[in-house]
Amino acid sequence: MKNYEKLSESYYDKHAKKFDHSFDGFLSGFFKRYIVKQLEIKDDMTVLDVGAATGKLLKMLSTDHKFEGTGLDISSEMTRLARQTYPEFQFVTGSAMVLPFSDASFDVVICSASFHHFPDPVLFLQAVQGILKPGGKLVIAEIRIPVFHGLYNWYIDIFSKEGDVKVYAVDELSDLLETAGFVLIKGRKRLQIQYFEAHKKQ
Repeated sequence: MKNYEKLSESYYDKHAKKFDHSFDGFLSGFFKRYIVKQLEIKDDMTVLDVGAATGKLLKMLSTDHKFEGTGLDISSEMTRLARQTYPEFQFVTGSAMVLPFSDASFDVVICSASFHHFPDPVLFLQAVQGILKPGGKLVIAEIRIPVFHGLYNWYIDIFSKEGDVKVYAVDELSDLLETAGFVLIKGRKRLQIQYFEAHKKQ
């Protein structure tokens, strides 16, 4: 059985230095820009970016808002580069399955094009429930492949070396959120992006 987290860690450690200028970095930019366009953040909020890579999304969000930003990534090399590039934020190396933060720490948790790497999405969502403040918000921007969904998942299962686990259909992802106790407040589809905002129940 594949160790998806180990595969992700190894791949992104190796490619961290060139990630922002790679094809993967180029594609991730679409998700980051979409989040910046959709998400409303108030000043002085606490924000966590899960799968933060080099920290670029936090920097993009901070153009118009002053908040306390934290990034988490499985790759220590990504974390090292993020700390160098954006010292105004905190960056932590760790697993999205555990989320090494205190309960009720964050107003907003963001997951940008990284949910498909998580070996146990339910465990991740339960962990998010714990670290969100009452009424806190989870934001997920994920890959959407409506036509060749099954074929794509077959391909990554056989050939992916990046720790890809599964790309979810829109209904699958929204059902996971609701089952985990989140209240959906926004769900949108645009080309290859599916976007959700969900509140933690009061």
